[in-house]
Amino acid sequence: MTSSPRILSWGELLWDLFPNRAELGGCAANVAFHAHQLGAQALLVSRVGNDELGRNAVRALAKAGLDVEHVQVDPVEPTGAVRIEIENGEPTFSIATQAAWDSISLTAKVVELAARAEVLCFGTLAQRTPLNSRALDELVRALPRDSVRLCDLNIRQPFATKEVVERALSHATAVKLNEHEASVLGRMFEADDPAMWMIHDCGVELVALTRGKRGSVLTTSDRRFEHPGFEAATGGDAVGAGDAFTAVLALHLARGSSLAETSRAANRYASHVASFAGAMPAISDAVRAAGLGLSSDP
Repeated sequence: MTSSPRILSWGELLWDLFPNRAELGGCAANVAFHAHQLGAQALLVSRVGNDELGRNAVRALAKAGLDVEHVQVDPVEPTGAVRIEIENGEPTFSIATQAAWDSISLTAKVVELAARAEVLCFGTLAQRTPLNSRALDELVRALPRDSVRLCDLNIRQPFATKEVVERALSHATAVKLNEHEASVLGRMFEADDPAMWMIHDCGVELVALTRGKRGSVLTTSDRRFEHPGFEAATGGDAVGAGDAFTAVLALHLARGSSLAETSRAANRYASHVASFAGAMPAISDAVRAAGLGLSSDP
């Protein structure tokens, strides 16, 4: 694997609507943004509406240096939006039921890019329609056999049905989820240990469980590595921190990093994002070095 892996991020690009402001977001867009910030060859495959929100989203990503060639424009459906409230330091989401990213087209160019990708990042939210689910099925078939297929479960009810989750897991070699999602998954599939269930029953090779300010647990069939996490600065809102973790995880899985190096880098980078408002804060050279695993943090 190269030090600048090709990471394809497939799914939602939307606006996070806070009570007092709007911030660009969406799991797939956040992952692509942070992977690009860390030096990966990141490509976002998504869809916006033919509206001002869509044009502003594309302009903002392009200004940040992200390749927006494969952000499609829908002639009918609006750009996606999510209303966010912060409760006890954690975000809660109210997601629009109709959005342009529900109809991402699988173009010949995207299939060509997938054939050369080292990592595909995807979630469950953008599979809430049969059209997108079928497109993702085809996209996975186009990937190289040794590629990393990283699923950020992002269980958002009522969209993450048992069928949607099963379909996502069938494509995944690695999964990232938080403690709440692990609890939902355990109840959904009657699994006492969701991580080991995904590994033994679903063929997943690595499960990354994030625990907010308490760090993370990375689990494989024969190893388990816990990291205590890093304290975020006050004033942030934690929105996008999980996606930042996913971006670093994708980078280090492509590089073949150890669980210890991956955990340290992902937690440090996610704590930086959690220290700011919004999902896409700028990063310094020091934060970039931490995300790449070049920091001496414990």
